[in-house]
Amino acid sequence: MEENKYTDDFLAKWASGNLSNKEQEEFEKSKEHEHFKAILDGTDLLQVSDYDSEALYARIRQGISREKNKKVIPLVPKWVYGVAASIALLLGIAYVFNSDLEYSTTFGEQMAIVLPDGSEVILNAKSQLEHKKRNWENNREISLQGEAYFKVNKGATFTVNTKKGSVIVLGTEFTVNAGADYFQVICYEGEVSVHSNDVTEIIGEGEAVRMFNGSFEQWNMEDVSPQWLQGESSFTNAPLLQVIKTLEKQFGIHVDHKKVAIDGLRFTGSFSHANVRLALRTVFEPMEIKFTFADKNTVVLVQE
Repeated sequence: MEENKYTDDFLAKWASGNLSNKEQEEFEKSKEHEHFKAILDGTDLLQVSDYDSEALYARIRQGISREKNKKVIPLVPKWVYGVAASIALLLGIAYVFNSDLEYSTTFGEQMAIVLPDGSEVILNAKSQLEHKKRNWENNREISLQGEAYFKVNKGATFTVNTKKGSVIVLGTEFTVNAGADYFQVICYEGEVSVHSNDVTEIIGEGEAVRMFNGSFEQWNMEDVSPQWLQGESSFTNAPLLQVIKTLEKQFGIHVDHKKVAIDGLRFTGSFSHANVRLALRTVFEPMEIKFTFADKNTVVLVQE
């Protein structure tokens, strides 16, 4: 009885293109390589663009059936057929490990994430982060919605993409806050390159930039890390809309501001995450804006 010297794991790595150059070269010299290549080519396996386990398994079974029905002396060892059927499952596992990884937080929640290269991310409330696990060392690219603090290890270019702009670094500490109406980046260490619309700006330690309503703003700050890591949200001349969105994310509330002309209003200061009413007073009382709770989760603003 012929024995298969190649493990299922090895064959799955080969079929998904993840062998090392040395492994690939040695395998191509073996007689088994031609057997497996004939099965995969005959079933059009290498042309599948999106992974579908059922379709993939069906194609393999069809290829095996065609080989069995031929009235010729079999050139493919019998053990090949048993292993070929398992490739579908193993490719499914490979697909999971190579697919996008997604993390998200809900209202008032933070999440610490360690990326494959050891870089660290802390995701702020009501935010989402996504990246590909495969080939991470050479393609360090993140998709972000919401706010996150990054501590990036040195290595290949590290890129944070948002709908409003992107940040490109090699290794540094910074925050990105991307909402539907604003895009803000604060650098705590090193340098970052910020791109938004047609504007590109390089900022260093203690510098911050914001894009809001098509206007690019820049300022300096003294914080060595984001205050929201210590349970407070802080702002420097921030549009009131940005502050309202932060309140909503931290406390899981909706702030109805239709009765207040918030355009042009700015806020400098901070509020604690410990108590929603205290936070609302901290923000709105100095601006002479009253608030009431229409229900447990709805706050209505009224101009005094």
